Amino acid sequence: MSLSNAPSPHHSVMQKECIEHFASCSLSVVFEGTLGAGGHAKAILEAHPEIKTYIGCDQDPEALEIAKEVLKPWKHKMVYVQGNFSELDTYLAKEGVRSVDGFFLT
Repeated sequence: MSLSNAPSPHHSVMQKECIEHFASCSLSVVFEGTLGAGGHAKAILEAHPEIKTYIGCDQDPEALEIAKEVLKPWKHKMVYVQGNFSELDTYLAKEGVRSVDGFFLT
């Protein structure tokens, strides 16, 4: 079974609340510390076309591969990090990011 046909290993919870939280925000750079299969990222990217960089971090390499398929329409905005969100400073420094407009962690 190809990744694009694989069942999602995780279902986004509280997706509506997530979108509502960022509704009045203008987002340029977003960091998500638990990207999973990309469900929240997809919803945020759809709601905020102004996003320039979305950094998605997850420890699970299989989840990252699924997320890459789910988020293919935004591949030019995506930065994928395999690791633990506790290393946030390192990942941001590597990308030359000094601040983020949105932070998401579930």
